[in-house]
Amino acid sequence: MDGEAGLQEVLKWFRAAGGLVGDTDEIPVEISYQSCLFYSGVREEFGAIVEVSGLLHLGKESGEREEALISEIEDELLEIVPPEIYIDSSFSVGTDLWSVLRLSESDFAPETFGLKMRSFVDFTLRTVDTIQNRLHPREIIQPSEDSDVLEKFDELVGVEELLARAEELLALAKLDKLRSKEGLKTSTHSPHLVFTGNPGTGKTTVARLIGALYKQVGILPRGHLIEARRSDLIGQYVGQTTPKTEAVIKSALGGVLFIDEAYTLAEGKERNFSFGEECIATLLQEMENKRGQFAVIVAGYPDEMTKFINSNPGLRSRFDQTWHFRDYTNEELVTIIERYVTKNEYRLSDGCGEKLLRIFSSIRRDRYFGNARLARQVFHSIKRRQAVRVVRSGLIDKNELIKISPDDIESPESTPPKPPFGFGRR
Repeated sequence: MDGEAGLQEVLKWFRAAGGLVGDTDEIPVEISYQSCLFYSGVREEFGAIVEVSGLLHLGKESGEREEALISEIEDELLEIVPPEIYIDSSFSVGTDLWSVLRLSESDFAPETFGLKMRSFVDFTLRTVDTIQNRLHPREIIQPSEDSDVLEKFDELVGVEELLARAEELLALAKLDKLRSKEGLKTSTHSPHLVFTGNPGTGKTTVARLIGALYKQVGILPRGHLIEARRSDLIGQYVGQTTPKTEAVIKSALGGVLFIDEAYTLAEGKERNFSFGEECIATLLQEMENKRGQFAVIVAGYPDEMTKFINSNPGLRSRFDQTWHFRDYTNEELVTIIERYVTKNEYRLSDGCGEKLLRIFSSIRRDRYFGNARLARQVFHSIKRRQAVRVVRSGLIDKNELIKISPDDIESPESTPPKPPFGFGRR
C-alpha cells in the first residue's frame, strides 16, 4: 500500500468513527473528532509512512503554569506511552502537546489497523481530558448580587440583540407573576437555551448572566453556573457515563448547566453504540424528571449545533430558543481592548487605536478566529511588551508606567499551528 492509499484508509476510519475530515487537498489533512484536533499526512522521507497526530493547543495565553503542567504530564506519559506512539510538546507559539502514530504498510493489515487506530485515538483523548481537567477544573460560578442583570448585559460590547432577548425573558417572567396574582393563565416557556457562535463571542459570559437573571426573577433559586465539557459528562468505559452525567446535573440543581461544544456529545452515532448517546439520553431524562430545578444551555459552532439539535427529537422539543452570537467587528475588538486598558489603569497613546484597527483588519477570520479571546491575548501581549520597554529604559514616572505606545502592540497568531512534521503527497 502506498502512502496516498494509506492516508485515505486513515481518513475513511475517522469518517466511520464520526470525525469531521477537512480539505483532503491540503496536507496535513485536519480532522475534528470528539473535541480534539487530529492531523494526518504522508511522510515521504520515511518511505510513504502515514503519520497521524493528535493535538492539544492552548494558544498564546498559556503561561509558565501551563508550560510547567504540560512538561509534567509529558514526563508522566513517557513512562506509560505504548511503544508505537511517541509524545512531543512545543512552547514556541503556545503550549502544545502532540501524540503521534506512524503507520507503515504492515500496519494497514485488516486485523491490526482498526485496533491500532482505536488504541491511539483513545490514548490521545484520555490525555486531552487529563490536561483539560488539570488546567480548567470545573468550578461553581455564583451570580453577582451587586447590580441589576440587565445593567450587566448593557456593559458588554456588541450584544444589543442579546440584551433585547434578555429583556424578553425578564418581561415574560414578570408578566407571569402579575397574571398569576390575578388568577389568569400563565405561559409555559422552557428555560433551556441554545447558544450558537464562534469562539470568543461571549457565550460563557452571557450564560453566567442568564443564571443571575433566572435567580432575579425567581425561575431558579441559586442561579449559579456549572460549566461542563464532554470529558465531564462522558466516561471512557461502559457504565461510567450515566453516573458522571447525573453527578454534574446534581451540582447544577438550582442553577444553570452550561455545556460548551455540546455537538461533540453526538459524535460517533454511526457506530452501534456511543457513550455520547447515553449522555444525551440521561440529560433529557433528568431535564424531564427535574423539570424547573435547573436550566441547560448548550453552545457551539452554528452549523454543528443545528445538526446536534436536529439529531434527536427530545433535544428539539426541549430547546426552543436559539441565541446567535455574531463575531465582533474590528472596531468592537478595539473597544474591548480599550476597556481592558482602562480597567487595568493603563492609557493608550496617540496612534494605538489606529494600529489595533489595522492589526484586527489584517487577521484572517476562520473558525479559529478568537474574537474577544484574541483581544484579551493582544492586551496581555501589550502589557508584556510595555513592561520590557519601561524596565529597559529605566523610566519610573507614573505617566510612563501607564502609557502604552504603538510600539508595544504586535500582531498575534490567530490560528493554531499545524503539526511540526514534514508531510508531503506522493
